[in-house]
Amino acid sequence: MKGGRRRELPYVFAPDKRLLQIVVKMKDTPRAYATILGILGGRVNLIETVTYTVGNKAIFSGFAEALLPSEDPDEIRKLVSESPVVLDCVVTGSSNGILVDTFHTGLETSSGEPLVMFRRNGLTHMFKEAKRLLGDKGETMLFDEGVAMGVSDASEIMESWRPGFMAQGFEILLSLFSAFGWGNATAYDRSDPHRFGIRMDDCFECSSDAKSGRSCAFVRGFLVGSARTLLGREVGCDEVACRFRGDDHCEFLVDSKPEGLQDRLTAR
Repeated sequence: MKGGRRRELPYVFAPDKRLLQIVVKMKDTPRAYATILGILGGRVNLIETVTYTVGNKAIFSGFAEALLPSEDPDEIRKLVSESPVVLDCVVTGSSNGILVDTFHTGLETSSGEPLVMFRRNGLTHMFKEAKRLLGDKGETMLFDEGVAMGVSDASEIMESWRPGFMAQGFEILLSLFSAFGWGNATAYDRSDPHRFGIRMDDCFECSSDAKSGRSCAFVRGFLVGSARTLLGREVGCDEVACRFRGDDHCEFLVDSKPEGLQDRLTAR
């Protein structure tokens, strides 16, 4: 099965439908989730659902379309709450065709690290403005910020997971690019332990306007900071292909012998 983007729905807009948000706290026991689906099956059409655990409890949360326009949210809540696997239940209905997730107050990783959601175009516009206002200093600032974030993320990997596995750790770090929507990153040419290439398709930094910069300075900085932390020594990184410069993808060369590469911004 081919992968795709994971959908996060903070709201749903459907003025011609009766929408419901259903949040259930339930016992984290086998078939509890199936029990909830069985209860809801005859009453609603589920649009988007997610389940996760908090301590020894499980949370089911979802947007749904009521099969009957006259469906009462309180009746759904009472019906679900009668199940012995349910600890608590909240059901809210839409207003004027729009339903906002008022139960969750943001995103977080499985380790509890808070996440902030930006629209891709909004973030790349911020980067574009930094480059426009500051020129070369803007790209340098983005590079430095990328280094700082790369150091932070790689340090968390080393603290959270078994140390001493740089090669595997970096592969995992690259896979997070795709999971977080930064772009699809794959490493290639690992024959030289001190140097390898990274191809990045759909890089977020150069996704909005192919004429607004010379390089993906933030991503390049992130690669430098993360590789430096995982390797335990200085590295260099050169972006040899970039959509800013008319290429159909971005490509980076990371070298743990930085004298072989320029560790600065250069125009192609």
